[in-house]
Amino acid sequence: MDYQSFVNKDKVLLIAPAGYGKTHTIVESIKYTAGKQLILTHTHAGVASIKEKIKKAGITSSRYNVETISSFAQKYVNAFYMGTDIPNQENPKDYHPFIISKAAFLLKVGIVKNVLKATYAGLFVDEYQDCTKPQHEMILVLSDVLQTRIFGDPLQGIFDFNGDLIDFDADLSEFERLPELSIPYRWYQEGNNKFIGDLVKGYREQIKNKAPISVTMRPKFDLYYFQVNEG
Repeated sequence: MDYQSFVNKDKVLLIAPAGYGKTHTIVESIKYTAGKQLILTHTHAGVASIKEKIKKAGITSSRYNVETISSFAQKYVNAFYMGTDIPNQENPKDYHPFIISKAAFLLKVGIVKNVLKATYAGLFVDEYQDCTKPQHEMILVLSDVLQTRIFGDPLQGIFDFNGDLIDFDADLSEFERLPELSIPYRWYQEGNNKFIGDLVKGYREQIKNKAPISVTMRPKFDLYYFQVNEG
């Protein structure tokens, strides 16, 4: 991959299935950037994983900041929002949508944009398939200020959010889409099962093409399936 070309783009999308080297790509890309990079993801576990791999790569902490989307939004709302109507944090159904909405508004304000520009030179967003539309609106505001590289897989998702998730085709048209990562490196590593990696890759292609999937027992490769009857 041409990492320099990748990070030089203003708005770019990389489809990155699980186990195909997504976090590795983020880490390697940081090496080709100038200034401090903001890296956003959804969970604290995701933050910890990215931090660990960046640290192993020997990249100094002054070059990056990793946060959840929610914690990033909360920080800016707490710093710049003057209203007294912030919902109680113990009520997440009201609190988090409020924080995301107000952050999207505040990040358009000149003084806040100046703070953002002075702090960061670029943005990476991980697991984009789990972004809600309000979160996506906030990311779009950030992408008008910072070079933005988003990573995700429309066939993979942890959360549901009542159908309010973004659509990669309908909502990401302004991002240049690169060829997706195509090799399941995690399964190809020594000690892992390459056959399973190739099998999953094949299943993925069938899902993309809306073709039926036939799962067969393959004890030789440690592949088993079990039928569970309700009741």
